[in-house]
Amino acid sequence: MNPRNSVRKIFGIYEHELNGWLETTLLHVNRVVDVGANDGYFTFGCAAAFMRLRKRGEIVAFEPEDREFRKLEQSLKWQPRSSIHISLMRSFAGRKTTQTTTILDAVRWNDEDSMNRTNTLVKIDVEGAEEEVLAGGVSWLNATNRFLIEVHQTEFLKTIPRLFEQRGLILDRIDQRPLFGVGREMRAPNNWWLVSRQTV
Repeated sequence: MNPRNSVRKIFGIYEHELNGWLETTLLHVNRVVDVGANDGYFTFGCAAAFMRLRKRGEIVAFEPEDREFRKLEQSLKWQPRSSIHISLMRSFAGRKTTQTTTILDAVRWNDEDSMNRTNTLVKIDVEGAEEEVLAGGVSWLNATNRFLIEVHQTEFLKTIPRLFEQRGLILDRIDQRPLFGVGREMRAPNNWWLVSRQTV
C-alpha cells in the first residue's frame, strides 16, 4: 500500500472530501452495496459506522481481483461480532450477467426481505465502467437510496447526472481539495465524486 494513503486511512482522512456527506448519509441508510471494494476500506468503515450508530445493517461488497478479494476475506475474519452482516462477491458488476460479471439488480439481502431496494448506500468505484454498472442496477434508482460514484472521465460528469435526472434524482459533484496541513492525496487530477443530493 502507498504509505501516504495508508496513513490517511488510519487517521480517517483518506478521501476526506466525502466525510461530511458520508456522516449524514449513514444516518439514513441501513444497507450498503460497495462496488469496487478493493481492500475493504469503505466496506469495513461503513460497518464500523453502523456499529457506532447502534444499527443493524448489511453490506454486499463486490471485488473481482483475486489479491484484493483475499484481503477482504482476511479482514472479514478479523471483524468483531456484530449485528452487521457482510457478504463478499468475487465478481465484476456490469450491464449483464456472465461467468465473471453480475448485475446489481441481482443483489439479494440475507434477511427476510431479500429484494428490498430502499434505504441503501450504493458506492461505485470501477475505474471507468460506472455507466455499465448503473445499466445493470436500475432497480436501485429511487429517492430512498443514496449514491456515491467515483468518476475519472469528464464526460461522465454530464452523462451520469443526466441518467439520474431522468428518474427525478439529483447528483452533486465533489472535487478533490488539499487538506490543510497535510496537502493533496496522490490522486490523478481527473478524479471526482458524484453524490446524491442531501435532502435532510
